Order: sequence, then structure tokens, then C-alpha cells
Amino acid sequence: MARLRTPEMEQKYKEYRKDGHMDRICDICEKAPLVKEFTYWKIVDNIFPWDYIAKIQHMAVPKRHVVYEELSDEEKKEYDEIKVGYIEREYDIMAEATNKMKTIPSHFHMHLIVMKD
Repeated sequence: MARLRTPEMEQKYKEYRKDGHMDRICDICEKAPLVKEFTYWKIVDNIFPWDYIAKIQHMAVPKRHVVYEELSDEEKKEYDEIKVGYIEREYDIMAEATNKMKTIPSHFHMHLIVMKD
């Protein structure tokens, strides 16, 4: 499988997971620097970016820690507005992992990427 992170970033990520930080569902989005905030959503810096391909990588996360199916109608509506009005203007790619690849399966998040030149 192709790697999205450099070996150095992948090692940092593995150590972070090994130390149990991913066991605390909110750990990454609580510690990641805030990029932009909305009523129901926030965009945070990905502290373990896919640095092979990304010049910038952020994540869109709901403020409530829920899976996509548990989002309220208001949260889904705002997400759609953010995608069209902000994300599509600021980023090159939006990516969501499938269930088998999600490292935080209990909190919906979308990867937002500005590609390297």
C-alpha cells in the first residue's frame, strides 16, 4: 500500500498511537490547532499530515463527537454549506477513510488537503 506520510511522520504517528493517545477519542481534535470555527463544526490542523502529498492538511470535524449517521439535520446542513462555501474554495481534495481504514471510527472527520506542487 502506498504511504501518504514520510517515514519520519509515520514513525511519530505510530509512537503517538502506541502511547495510547488514540484511545482518547477527542485527543487529536482537542490538541490540534484550530484553523476555523463554525456553529457546529471546526477545522483543525492535522498534527500527523500526509506529508508526502500535502502542503497543508486540515480536518473538518463536528464539535460533537459522533459518527456521520448521528449528525443532526442542522449539523449536516452546515457541513454542506461549509463544503460549498469554504472547503471547495480553500482546498484541493476532501478525503474520508472507509470504515476499515479509520483510526478514529467514532468521530466523523474529513481530511482537507492542499496538494504539494
